[in-house]
Amino acid sequence: MFEVLARLLSALIRHFAAYVDLLYEEAGDAARLWRRQLLGLAVVLMAGTVAVLMGCVWLIAAAWAGPYRMDVIGALCVTFVLIAAGGIWYAITGVAPGQSRPFERLREEWREDLRELGTVEPALVAAEPSAAVGELHVD
Repeated sequence: MFEVLARLLSALIRHFAAYVDLLYEEAGDAARLWRRQLLGLAVVLMAGTVAVLMGCVWLIAAAWAGPYRMDVIGALCVTFVLIAAGGIWYAITGVAPGQSRPFERLREEWREDLRELGTVEPALVAAEPSAAVGELHVD
């Protein structure tokens, strides 16, 4: 076993350095994407909230002296319940098709390296590469 580790030491060190570099790059890309999305979401939420509140006040004020005051308030309530349900549906649908998940390149490199290690020394890789990537399996 020691001769196998001695043979693989330089390759393992190179791979470790490559993983650190790839992890740094992936984390930077993910942070830029998430920061931009969070900032855009914050602007939309603040401006949208003010616009919706002003629209509701305008509708209630327009119908206040008329016979449809309670109908307008009820319709606004139902509208916001439907919008909330749509938001919940949108949030639970997940990642869009074709869009890569964060750290996907790192996962692929890990799988490829496990396959290569398995060809050099099968004893070093005890499980299937897909099962060794963080997926839990109950036997």
